Amino acid sequence: MNAERSDTGRPRAIVLAPTFSTEMNANRAMSAACVLSRFADVEVVTSDFDHWTKERRQNKQVRPIGKITYLRTLAYHSNVGVSRLLSHFLFSMSASWYFLRRRKLFDIVYVTLPFNTLAWCVFRTARRQLKIADVTDIWPDVLPFRREHKLALWPLFALWRRLFTGAVKRADVMMAVSDTFYEETLKYARPGCRSRRFYLGEVALLRDIPKAETLTIAYSGNIGRLYDFETLLEVLTDLGPGSIELLIVGDGDRRDWLLTELKQRSIPHQYFGSVYDPAKLGAILCRAHLGFNGFVNTSAAFSTKASTYFAAGLPIVNSMGGDLQWLVEKRALGFNYEGGNSQSLRSHLSALDMPTVRAMSENCSRFFFAELERERVREEMLHFLRECFEARGEAARVSDGRERKLSDS
Repeated sequence: MNAERSDTGRPRAIVLAPTFSTEMNANRAMSAACVLSRFADVEVVTSDFDHWTKERRQNKQVRPIGKITYLRTLAYHSNVGVSRLLSHFLFSMSASWYFLRRRKLFDIVYVTLPFNTLAWCVFRTARRQLKIADVTDIWPDVLPFRREHKLALWPLFALWRRLFTGAVKRADVMMAVSDTFYEETLKYARPGCRSRRFYLGEVALLRDIPKAETLTIAYSGNIGRLYDFETLLEVLTDLGPGSIELLIVGDGDRRDWLLTELKQRSIPHQYFGSVYDPAKLGAILCRAHLGFNGFVNTSAAFSTKASTYFAAGLPIVNSMGGDLQWLVEKRALGFNYEGGNSQSLRSHLSALDMPTVRAMSENCSRFFFAELERERVREEMLHFLRECFEARGEAARVSDGRERKLSDS
């Protein structure tokens, strides 16, 4: 390690993550920054455009992070548009340049993937720093591009994927938010890379409040085009007015469309906007019986919203593959249906009874506290990253000692 120590005598770490949030309970980059702050002085570099609120961010600073730097980038309104990809690319370029000019100041560099360009550029220039790659998604694999688009743009997609594998090959430490991503990424990790899967981590949202009398489904998160609202609306319409109520928390470019459809179809619903406060969010979600985790054409493995539902003891209505699909089946954490298949969803909802829902809810709470509770995840991550850093330092000292002996001889 060649970085100069800070005034505190501790090592220095830089966290590069455009989707960094000081508000969200289950933000991976925020958790990593807090963990690294336990044994290092941490600077976070993120975008000045908030991915969730779609607004420019102020220069907000929070403890225990030493400094948060907000780099200017392009605004976007849709999560599946070209402008979002361009915004992330511009941030990757500016963040790479930011690190390149200051790299001698840091002992540790942490980058969230799927920002493949950022990780590839930074890891090529971070020669002596401990390089941590944290895989929260694998792009372009999990993105819902149509087959004809993938065929037409295959050279671009191949390069995009090559940046991902190239970044992973240069990492000293690899983490992933699901077993599915972990196993795929491990194929490209270099020998000697330390690796481990950590789920996202969420604060407990359980509240001792009565459930709604009507079967109630909660939806929390972005109201966008990745989610299987059409199938849900079709099934709720077929089941008849008043049979199921929806509680909706979040915002997005399809909010007005969704609320209009619910009203026109006479589907009982309540809309709460974006809610980040755990007490308020828990008070809403704990009134429901199920959480909706329906996706359209995505192969992601463990969604943030699923962690939120489990934190409130909610079994999930799930169409996502990977970890969630087999966890739901193995641990009875809800039920899986085929995305876009209204008959599949209708048959499951029609067969539900309250004793089954209560049993699944108890399973979800046990799973949450065993695997997902945020402080538990952060504590395990702390031990892992501290050991990785100490082992890296010891290896560097041994190498320096050998070089001195050779030069003396």
